[in-house]
Amino acid sequence: MVIRVKLILLDENLRRHFGKREETFELSEKSTVKDLLNIIAEQCGGEILNRFVKSGASIMLNGQNIEFLGGIEARLNDGDRVAIVPNVAGG
Repeated sequence: MVIRVKLILLDENLRRHFGKREETFELSEKSTVKDLLNIIAEQCGGEILNRFVKSGASIMLNGQNIEFLGGIEARLNDGDRVAIVPNVAGG
């Protein structure tokens, strides 16, 4: 069975790459956040994702930080929404 997961593109570089604010991915039924990140890295290059990881970006699954859902091994379900939230700092 195939599941569909929406990636919400909050980062300008990802929006430019995909040309829109949301992208839908089709994955196999038992896919995880890690599987989705690997697909994104294949499509837009690993350097974009590495930049997010180094900057402390948060990955949200249906509005919850994946750190509370099992990290990158969190299981995805049909209709889930994933957002990579860039780290924002101010002073």
